[in-house]
Amino acid sequence: MARERTLSEQAFEQFPQALILVDREATVIALNPVAERLTGWARGDALGRPAADILEVRTETGVNLCAPNGALRRALRLGTKINTHFAYLFRLRTSDDPVRVAYSVSPLHLKGRAPDGAVIVIHDVTPELETIEARDALMLAASHELKTPLTTLKGLSELLLDFDLSEGQRRELLQDLHGQADRMERLIGDILAVSRIDSGRVSVDLSRVDVASVVQHVCDEVSPMLKGRSLKCRLPEDLPAVMGEARKLHQILVNLVNNAIKYSEPGTQITLSARGDPSAVRFEVSDQGVGIRKEHMPRLFEKFYRADDPAVRRTSGTGLGLYIVRSLVTMLGGQVHVRSRHGKGTVFTVTVPRAETTARTRPRLAVGAH
Repeated sequence: MARERTLSEQAFEQFPQALILVDREATVIALNPVAERLTGWARGDALGRPAADILEVRTETGVNLCAPNGALRRALRLGTKINTHFAYLFRLRTSDDPVRVAYSVSPLHLKGRAPDGAVIVIHDVTPELETIEARDALMLAASHELKTPLTTLKGLSELLLDFDLSEGQRRELLQDLHGQADRMERLIGDILAVSRIDSGRVSVDLSRVDVASVVQHVCDEVSPMLKGRSLKCRLPEDLPAVMGEARKLHQILVNLVNNAIKYSEPGTQITLSARGDPSAVRFEVSDQGVGIRKEHMPRLFEKFYRADDPAVRRTSGTGLGLYIVRSLVTMLGGQVHVRSRHGKGTVFTVTVPRAETTARTRPRLAVGAH
């Protein structure tokens, strides 16, 4: 019997959700550590108080958990379990914003039919809601960004179908069609990449990577997108290998160069360079574009973030590219930094560990973004 009591006490203390026990008068008689953290009330201060003192929990319609018509009083009066999804927990002892929660109230019977108390279980649903909101934001951004190239594709195809065009005109329209299709392909690729990163479904197969071949491939791939801008690739002959994954390194550099192209005017220069450091290879992508204001720098790698700057807003985008870059660089054990002067240009620096400075094993890791 004593052993069962000990196990029950441990289960109560280690339960992953907030537990508050009240008697039939709705007075607090126990709460677990999660409940202490969530409500801001220490156990010694909470015990013996009315539940209404420590639990200001309201549904979205404004009904308070501890009000006369609230879930706690109804459960104690009727002896039935009550569940509520999406409510707000106000932590009156702190200045924090309300916490989005779900809760249930279950009556406890020791003797007879009338409840002798109740257990309140409170679950912080903030992570679940953030996931839902992120998914909705991704779908909204994707639908908005896909609308423009789809409209352009439809218009161009109608021109090709309805008008008698010269060979030069047809070729120009087809090139525009190809460019819009490329844009859609990149957007869909970004959406899929973010989905895999956020769900932890990205694996990293570390091996020696020949940096020069990756950089050359990047330069060849982005060349058709330059449209009047020049791209200079600078590579020393003795460039060391990195321990990483060629496909992910390629994606990182393509995203950074595309970013430089988007925010640079025709006639300006973009530079992609790489050089070996004692323990890493340092990649730099620099441009002579619009630059980034100082106040926008801290949020630059956040998902969906786009600076509230007319020079930025004139260019289409979802705010996913730099989020993907940071996530992939972290997976490769590297770092990414940025320095910029508004109106002068930006330099992104990525460092990836050299192959000889890392372990000789080739671990395959499943990695999620944090």
